[in-house]
Amino acid sequence: MIERIETEHLVLRKAADRDLECIWNNVWKDEQIAKTMLWQPTLTYEDAVERLKRTMCFQGIFDAFFVCLKETDEAIGFAGIKEEEPGVYEDCGICVARKFQNRGLGKEIVRALVQLAFEQLGGTKFIYGCFRENERSAAVCKALGFKYSFSRDEVREWDGYKYTADYYELVKNS
Repeated sequence: MIERIETEHLVLRKAADRDLECIWNNVWKDEQIAKTMLWQPTLTYEDAVERLKRTMCFQGIFDAFFVCLKETDEAIGFAGIKEEEPGVYEDCGICVARKFQNRGLGKEIVRALVQLAFEQLGGTKFIYGCFRENERSAAVCKALGFKYSFSRDEVREWDGYKYTADYYELVKNS
């Protein structure tokens, strides 16, 4: 289990109790971000405390992290991968707070996850999924060489929202 990844501007690390205010204010209660994500916005502090506990348990099982600014350690998002089958890794959610978007941080995060999957975990394929209407997310993976693979109509569990998920793949060069 990987505990920490450093990039030029970011640290991807396991969640800590001290992250609650930042992750809740920056990401979890942002209803606009949640529109193109699978998770339900967390609107109360009490629910945020419970969500942090669940997140910490999830991060204890998977290579999943809070995304923090290197300079300040402020939690501004989350990212992670899970092995779907031997050598095949898929993102298990990537999100950056709106006020930190359009700075190239998404690409920095995806590069770090690809490096983790291919170089540290021995993976051969990385699958990246996003809501079709999340064009900025799709642009991030395409800019890094991912190729469109397939689409699937899905229903978000918490509100019944019907959406199309587009999946992209990157295969490790031998």
